[in-house]
Amino acid sequence: MVAKKRERGALQKNFYYTKDGTIQFRKMIRGKLITGRTGMTKAHEVNKYAEDIRHQIISEHYKLKKDIKKQPKLNVLYKNWLKSKEHLSKNGFRTYKDNVNYYLKKGLPSNSSESRVYSLRRDYNVFARWCNKSGYSMQVLEGRTESEARTRVLNKKEIKKLFNVLYPKNFKDCIMFIYYTGARRKEAMAPKDEWLRKNNKGEYYLEVIKKGKNKRIIRISDQALTVLKNRNMKFWSYSDQHLTKRFKFFARKANLEDTQLHDLRRTFGYELLVNGKDIAIVARLLGISIKVAYKHYTPLMVSDIDDFKI
Repeated sequence: MVAKKRERGALQKNFYYTKDGTIQFRKMIRGKLITGRTGMTKAHEVNKYAEDIRHQIISEHYKLKKDIKKQPKLNVLYKNWLKSKEHLSKNGFRTYKDNVNYYLKKGLPSNSSESRVYSLRRDYNVFARWCNKSGYSMQVLEGRTESEARTRVLNKKEIKKLFNVLYPKNFKDCIMFIYYTGARRKEAMAPKDEWLRKNNKGEYYLEVIKKGKNKRIIRISDQALTVLKNRNMKFWSYSDQHLTKRFKFFARKANLEDTQLHDLRRTFGYELLVNGKDIAIVARLLGISIKVAYKHYTPLMVSDIDDFKI
């Protein structure tokens, strides 16, 4: 006696029985057949979860295709990444471009300064994270990406020694102006006469026009104003390189160790804090955020805190 063939239930569209009795999903999408086993044998179970099964099998198919997608060559990724950085300033864009290009060709240098290594690692990690976010696997470098914040400030005696050796008058006036205003090197090396302004109170200030038409206000203190009045309110003009090299020459001549031009700006901020100015006011005078002011200037104040008991 021949056994009766088991009756099979009706299935929803795109579901079919296989030879072994299990149920399979099959669907043609854009000329390609997508298949997947459900692991079920009963029609009513498949029909109950048909929508979820269909979605899962199709999703798995496309996820697998994405995972095995061929990764572009490194130079293609690099060029695409540079396009995403075209909104940056000319100097910012060039730094990113040079640093990442250097690392891709030579890796981290073994005979460079710490700050150079930190800079390369930091900029390459920006590129690596962009690649990972775009769906391409790239290893992020471990290690420090910032050198320790510089804390060098000059005391009154050192400032006096420096001012005594400076010449000619043009150069001395420029350095004194930086010290009395906290101006950045690039803001003070060649100011324009049209930047000079005067408010309703008769106080002078510089309205520095930066790239992108952003403005930065430099408050001219009475000491800085005295320097300008002795020059008939006329400015000087120096190149970045000349200003930096000449300052280092005079710092050595005055026997000031480990002294850079930017230390004058840091000393300006420090002296204001020591004299009781609020850090928010100091941040405004320096043209930085309060967060940056706390990061770079509050560590300088720890040694000046009065004795206390707990």
